[in-house]
Amino acid sequence: MKPAAPDLAAMNAATAWTWLAGEFTAAVGSAKHGLHLLTVATVGTDGQPEARTVVLRHVDPLRREVRFHSDIRSPKLRALRTSPRVALHWYDPALRVQVRVSAVAVIHYGDTVAAVTWNASQPMSRAIYTTAAAPGDALDAFPAGPSAPEADDDTGLGRFAVVSCRFDAVELLSLHAAGHQRVRLHLDRDPVTWTVLAP
Repeated sequence: MKPAAPDLAAMNAATAWTWLAGEFTAAVGSAKHGLHLLTVATVGTDGQPEARTVVLRHVDPLRREVRFHSDIRSPKLRALRTSPRVALHWYDPALRVQVRVSAVAVIHYGDTVAAVTWNASQPMSRAIYTTAAAPGDALDAFPAGPSAPEADDDTGLGRFAVVSCRFDAVELLSLHAAGHQRVRLHLDRDPVTWTVLAP
Protein backbone atom coordinates (compact mmCIF):
# COMPACT_ATOMS: atom_id res chain seq x y z
CA MET A 1 0.00 0.00 0.00
CA LYS A 2 1.32 3.41 -0.96
CA PRO A 3 2.20 5.55 2.10
CA ALA A 4 0.27 8.76 2.55
CA ALA A 5 1.95 12.12 2.44
CA PRO A 6 2.40 13.44 5.97
CA ASP A 7 -0.41 15.74 7.11
CA LEU A 8 1.53 18.68 8.53
CA ALA A 9 -1.73 20.26 9.68
CA ALA A 10 -2.08 17.38 12.16
CA MET A 11 1.45 17.94 13.50
CA ASN A 12 3.40 20.66 15.23
CA ALA A 13 6.99 21.71 14.57
CA ALA A 14 8.52 19.21 16.99
CA THR A 15 6.50 16.24 15.73
CA ALA A 16 7.20 17.19 12.10
CA TRP A 17 10.94 17.19 12.81
CA THR A 18 10.67 13.89 14.70
CA TRP A 19 8.83 12.38 11.73
CA LEU A 20 11.40 13.67 9.21
CA ALA A 21 14.37 12.60 11.35
CA GLY A 22 12.84 9.13 11.52
CA GLU A 23 12.49 9.01 7.74
CA PHE A 24 16.13 10.13 7.33
CA THR A 25 17.26 7.42 9.75
CA ALA A 26 15.29 4.80 7.81
CA ALA A 27 16.77 6.13 4.55
CA VAL A 28 20.34 5.65 5.79
CA GLY A 29 19.66 1.95 6.24
CA SER A 30 17.69 1.25 3.07
CA ALA A 31 18.63 1.87 -0.56
CA LYS A 32 14.92 1.46 -1.37
CA HIS A 33 13.86 4.42 0.76
CA GLY A 34 12.90 7.51 -1.23
CA LEU A 35 15.22 9.75 0.82
CA HIS A 36 18.28 7.48 0.46
CA LEU A 37 19.62 9.60 -2.41
CA LEU A 38 19.93 13.36 -2.23
CA THR A 39 21.12 16.14 -4.49
CA VAL A 40 24.03 18.24 -3.26
CA ALA A 41 24.52 21.63 -4.91
CA THR A 42 27.73 23.63 -4.58
CA VAL A 43 29.42 26.55 -6.29
CA GLY A 44 32.33 25.27 -8.37
CA THR A 45 35.78 26.80 -8.26
CA ASP A 46 34.88 28.51 -11.56
CA GLY A 47 31.86 30.17 -9.92
CA GLN A 48 29.33 27.98 -11.72
CA PRO A 49 26.61 26.07 -9.83
CA GLU A 50 27.04 22.30 -9.75
CA ALA A 51 24.68 19.59 -8.51
CA ARG A 52 25.09 15.87 -8.12
CA THR A 53 23.40 12.92 -6.44
CA VAL A 54 24.99 11.28 -3.40
CA VAL A 55 23.99 8.61 -0.89
CA LEU A 56 22.75 9.62 2.56
CA ARG A 57 25.17 7.79 4.87
CA HIS A 58 24.46 9.19 8.34
CA VAL A 59 22.00 11.42 10.15
CA ASP A 60 22.27 12.91 13.64
CA PRO A 61 19.01 14.70 14.53
CA LEU A 62 20.42 16.21 17.74
CA ARG A 63 23.43 17.75 15.98
CA ARG A 64 21.28 18.62 12.93
CA GLU A 65 23.79 16.88 10.69
CA VAL A 66 23.75 14.60 7.68
CA ARG A 67 26.75 12.99 6.01
CA PHE A 68 27.77 11.59 2.67
CA HIS A 69 31.03 10.07 1.43
CA SER A 70 33.28 11.29 -1.37
CA ASP A 71 36.61 10.79 -3.07
CA ILE A 72 38.98 13.49 -1.84
CA ARG A 73 40.00 14.09 -5.48
CA SER A 74 36.43 14.93 -6.52
CA PRO A 75 35.69 18.40 -7.93
CA LYS A 76 32.94 18.83 -5.33
CA LEU A 77 35.53 18.56 -2.56
CA ARG A 78 37.68 21.22 -4.24
CA ALA A 79 34.56 23.39 -4.41
CA LEU A 80 33.76 22.80 -0.74
CA ARG A 81 37.26 23.83 0.31
CA THR A 82 36.66 27.16 -1.44
CA SER A 83 33.04 27.63 -0.37
CA PRO A 84 31.63 25.26 2.27
CA ARG A 85 27.99 26.35 1.81
CA VAL A 86 25.82 23.63 0.26
CA ALA A 87 22.19 23.19 -0.70
CA LEU A 88 20.73 19.74 -0.09
CA HIS A 89 17.57 18.47 -1.77
CA TRP A 90 15.51 15.31 -1.42
CA TYR A 91 12.28 14.26 -3.13
CA ASP A 92 10.45 11.10 -2.19
CA PRO A 93 7.79 10.36 -4.83
CA ALA A 94 6.09 7.70 -2.68
CA LEU A 95 5.68 10.03 0.31
CA ARG A 96 5.16 13.03 -2.01
CA VAL A 97 7.57 15.04 0.13
CA GLN A 98 10.28 17.52 -0.82
CA VAL A 99 12.98 18.48 1.68
CA ARG A 100 15.38 21.40 1.23
CA VAL A 101 18.30 22.32 3.48
CA SER A 102 20.98 25.01 3.40
CA ALA A 103 24.02 23.74 5.29
CA VAL A 104 27.69 24.26 6.01
CA ALA A 105 29.92 21.35 5.04
CA VAL A 106 32.98 20.12 6.89
CA ILE A 107 35.33 17.67 5.16
CA HIS A 108 36.67 14.84 7.31
CA TYR A 109 39.80 13.42 5.71
CA GLY A 110 42.60 11.60 7.46
CA ASP A 111 40.91 12.10 10.82
CA THR A 112 39.08 9.92 13.33
CA VAL A 113 35.67 10.43 11.70
CA ALA A 114 37.02 9.27 8.33
CA ALA A 115 38.87 6.29 9.85
CA VAL A 116 35.91 5.09 11.93
CA THR A 117 33.54 5.49 8.97
CA TRP A 118 35.95 3.67 6.64
CA ASN A 119 36.28 0.76 9.07
CA ALA A 120 32.49 0.48 9.32
CA SER A 121 32.02 0.49 5.52
CA GLN A 122 31.38 -2.63 3.48
CA PRO A 123 34.26 -3.72 1.19
CA MET A 124 32.15 -3.08 -1.94
CA SER A 125 31.51 0.49 -0.79
CA ARG A 126 35.29 0.96 -0.52
CA ALA A 127 35.97 -0.30 -4.04
CA ILE A 128 35.34 3.03 -5.81
CA TYR A 129 38.18 4.62 -3.82
CA THR A 130 40.75 2.15 -5.19
CA THR A 131 40.66 3.42 -8.78
CA ALA A 132 43.62 5.31 -10.20
CA ALA A 133 41.41 7.74 -12.13
CA ALA A 134 39.92 10.57 -10.12
CA PRO A 135 36.21 11.40 -10.44
CA GLY A 136 35.72 13.53 -13.54
CA ASP A 137 39.01 12.53 -15.22
CA ALA A 138 38.85 12.16 -19.01
CA LEU A 139 39.30 8.52 -20.12
CA ASP A 140 39.79 6.76 -23.45
CA ALA A 141 37.09 4.17 -22.71
CA PHE A 142 34.56 3.18 -20.07
CA PRO A 143 36.40 1.55 -17.17
CA ALA A 144 35.55 -1.84 -15.73
CA GLY A 145 33.90 -1.78 -12.33
CA PRO A 146 36.35 -2.10 -9.47
CA SER A 147 36.51 -5.35 -7.54
CA ALA A 148 35.61 -5.38 -3.87
CA PRO A 149 38.79 -5.26 -1.82
CA GLU A 150 39.47 -7.61 1.07
CA ALA A 151 37.96 -6.52 4.38
CA ASP A 152 41.37 -5.44 5.73
CA ASP A 153 42.52 -3.71 2.52
CA ASP A 154 42.93 0.02 3.18
CA THR A 155 44.17 0.89 -0.32
CA GLY A 156 41.40 3.45 -0.86
CA LEU A 157 41.52 5.05 2.58
CA GLY A 158 43.88 7.77 1.36
CA ARG A 159 41.17 8.90 -1.10
CA PHE A 160 38.18 8.58 1.24
CA ALA A 161 36.44 11.55 2.80
CA VAL A 162 33.31 12.06 4.87
CA VAL A 163 31.36 15.28 4.33
CA SER A 164 29.34 16.42 7.34
CA CYS A 165 26.63 18.99 6.64
CA ARG A 166 25.30 20.97 9.62
CA PHE A 167 22.10 23.00 9.41
CA ASP A 168 19.72 25.05 11.54
CA ALA A 169 16.56 24.90 9.42
CA VAL A 170 14.71 22.56 7.06
CA GLU A 171 12.03 23.32 4.49
CA LEU A 172 9.46 20.56 4.20
CA LEU A 173 6.81 20.43 1.46
CA SER A 174 4.08 17.81 1.62
CA LEU A 175 2.00 17.46 -1.54
CA HIS A 176 -1.77 16.95 -1.16
CA ALA A 177 -4.52 17.19 -3.77
CA ALA A 178 -6.60 19.18 -1.27
CA GLY A 179 -3.78 21.68 -0.73
CA HIS A 180 -0.02 21.44 -0.44
CA GLN A 181 1.58 22.08 2.96
CA ARG A 182 4.94 23.81 3.30
CA VAL A 183 6.83 24.77 6.45
CA ARG A 184 10.26 25.97 7.48
CA LEU A 185 11.39 24.16 10.62
CA HIS A 186 13.64 26.26 12.88
CA LEU A 187 15.76 23.56 14.50
CA ASP A 188 18.07 25.91 16.40
CA ARG A 189 15.21 26.85 18.76
CA ASP A 190 14.14 24.95 21.84
CA PRO A 191 11.49 23.85 21.38
CA VAL A 192 11.61 23.56 17.59
CA THR A 193 9.34 26.09 15.87
CA TRP A 194 8.09 26.50 12.33
CA THR A 195 6.93 29.09 9.88
CA VAL A 196 4.08 28.07 7.60
CA LEU A 197 4.89 29.07 4.01
CA ALA A 198 2.86 29.42 0.84
CA PRO A 199 3.49 26.32 -1.26
